[in-house]
Amino acid sequence: MKIPSYDDLARSIADVHPRDTFDQVTRLVPFEAPVVRTSREAEAAGPDLFACVRTRSGASAGALMALAQDFSPRLERHGDACIVLDAGGLGRLLGDAHGIADALQQSAAGRGLGIRLAVAPTQTAALLLTLGPTAPGPSPDVVTGDVAPALAPLPLETLQQHAAEPSRMFDALKRWGIRTTGELAALPADEVAARFGQQGLAVQRLARGVDPRPLVPDPGVPRFIQSMELEWPIEELEPLSFVLARLLDPLALTLERADKGGAAVRLDLRLVDKTTHARVLQLPAPMRDPKVLRTLLSLDLESHPPSAGIDVVTIEIDPAPARIVQFSLLERAIPSPETLATLTARLNALVGEDRCGSPVLLDSHRPDAFEMTRFDPDAPRRPSGTSAPRAPGLPDPGPLILRRFRPPVAVRVGMQRGRPSHVAIDRKGMPGGCVEQSAGPWRSSGAWWTGAHWDRDEWDVALSDGSVCRMYRDRETERWFMEGVVD
Repeated sequence: MKIPSYDDLARSIADVHPRDTFDQVTRLVPFEAPVVRTSREAEAAGPDLFACVRTRSGASAGALMALAQDFSPRLERHGDACIVLDAGGLGRLLGDAHGIADALQQSAAGRGLGIRLAVAPTQTAALLLTLGPTAPGPSPDVVTGDVAPALAPLPLETLQQHAAEPSRMFDALKRWGIRTTGELAALPADEVAARFGQQGLAVQRLARGVDPRPLVPDPGVPRFIQSMELEWPIEELEPLSFVLARLLDPLALTLERADKGGAAVRLDLRLVDKTTHARVLQLPAPMRDPKVLRTLLSLDLESHPPSAGIDVVTIEIDPAPARIVQFSLLERAIPSPETLATLTARLNALVGEDRCGSPVLLDSHRPDAFEMTRFDPDAPRRPSGTSAPRAPGLPDPGPLILRRFRPPVAVRVGMQRGRPSHVAIDRKGMPGGCVEQSAGPWRSSGAWWTGAHWDRDEWDVALSDGSVCRMYRDRETERWFMEGVVD
């Protein structure tokens, strides 16, 4: 009789290779770098924009710090010759990334500072671009989308100077034939980890422009920030508005004493589920009225409410020089930026952010293709339309403007010899009658690979009632529509 032993009852354990263990870990903790948001996605999730200023000559550290403090209170020093500042709240005040770079460049030139300047969505990308080879001319490096293509041409020595890692790793990379940052970023992450460990992965993330940590503001820079820890959670916006008022009143007083205005307002709400609901309001002009700022924050929270109760409320205002307004005695005063900001915020909360703003035509052949952008009354206006032909000696009548009907109005069109001869419409006050002159057809079609395709023939007609209209015939349904009237 044989008595079974433990070895006979227990299942055999298969041999585990280290590569299998590493594959299991990579499924749980992926080593691939996160995807860098595009400019449009960053605007929706919160503006992420950093500027790195590095002195070219032997400028004093105080002059460089004074330059950076004029643009943002959240800045981090990297030695005496380099400063990284958070420029995410300067969009409404200075424009896009190129506008912010131009403003920094002009301010540095006015102070007599020779600088290397880079603006990018990540701190690492901005730092590496200023460490790279000096480009011809004083133009700054500006990156608005994916930072990896902008960092790819940089030599490996630039990354070594920033990473401060042991030289043996970079010596090994050079023996492999890796000469640029882009070549290191393109290597498989698991292979880099297998040969260099976590240090190798950290260096590869830097090569891809990924920040290893958030920006740590310099403690010596004055910040306009107020915070309040609540005794019990707040779940409704009405009691939250009283908390916002208590925080904004001392902030407005501090800004007034410093002769500053707010360029952006940052609101951080720590929720009961240990998450943070962060919102950033970019202001169209420096302002410090606490009532206006509270209204703007309340309207923004109506459109983007927090997902849980609120425990801690923190408000920080990015300062900017206070504006000086000189009104004219001969012209009507325009509405103040506070009034316009409040109006646009109320409209955004009422109809939605994608339905309020300034329409901009898209570079597309699709009829009536446009998108809504943020309302900016100070933006330069581009002339729309084309000037009508005029006889010699007569004044220019100005550009032709097509007033579109949305949606287009269905009409009945009589044809004669393949051309429109009469237009009839059932709506009162709409143009109609005999066609005296016509031009066309202009055939347009596209987007056949999607469900929103179009295929039509367009006509411009002059009617007997004196109106000039744009009409088209849908070639699929054989129906006629009036698209607009030319003024």
